[in-house]
Amino acid sequence: MNLINKSILATLLSSSVLFSLGCGGGEEVVEAPKTVVKTAVKKPKPKVKTIVQLMDDLSIDNRIYLDELDAPRVEKSRVALLQFFDALLKCDAASLKNSISMGDRIELDAMINAGLSEHMNTVTRLDLKIGLDPSGSDCVMGVFEIGMDYQVQLWGFQFDGQKSTFTSMPTQPNLVDTLSGNWITSYFALIDKQAQIALQPDAGSSYVLAGETDKETNSGSQDDGPSGPPSRPGGPATPGH
Repeated sequence: MNLINKSILATLLSSSVLFSLGCGGGEEVVEAPKTVVKTAVKKPKPKVKTIVQLMDDLSIDNRIYLDELDAPRVEKSRVALLQFFDALLKCDAASLKNSISMGDRIELDAMINAGLSEHMNTVTRLDLKIGLDPSGSDCVMGVFEIGMDYQVQLWGFQFDGQKSTFTSMPTQPNLVDTLSGNWITSYFALIDKQAQIALQPDAGSSYVLAGETDKETNSGSQDDGPSGPPSRPGGPATPGH
């Protein structure tokens, strides 16, 4: 009987050993934690404020008009333009001197002494036209409405992201009467024509300026005398249209 019990015990012990070997013989496989990939959320670009919004926020003189479609796409450039012409209309010498070239600062002092403030008070509207000079640099034309009359002035415009600089360009009396189509393009075409005239002999140069050629001038002198320059062109279209 004891022998049988010992045999049963031996069998149980051997089964237990085999069971433990069968279950624990291999290493436990531990899965590595999965890397969670975070998708970067792109921040939306700040929306550029409209000219109307900027004029309201900055308390810009409401006589200034800049078409939304013509305005720079960069908001800081818009602000620089509006603040410069606002300072001009208000004759704010300190603000203007921070924005104009060194050469223009001397001229500004002379203009202020000559009554610039009183002159700006007579302006009823100021249209801004944005364009490029022949080298591709930015420029802005101010069209000043004074009663039923118009005066224009062109500035080169540079903005480095922080500071703006305006440099005035030469204008002649009644320049507005000679401009047509794109006024800025027309201005530089006129400047180029004047440069060509400066290289020509004095004889007949006034007719070349008016669109005549030396040949036409000579042929006119063979008849009853030159007919003179063409009639003065009509006034410009209403700015902004």
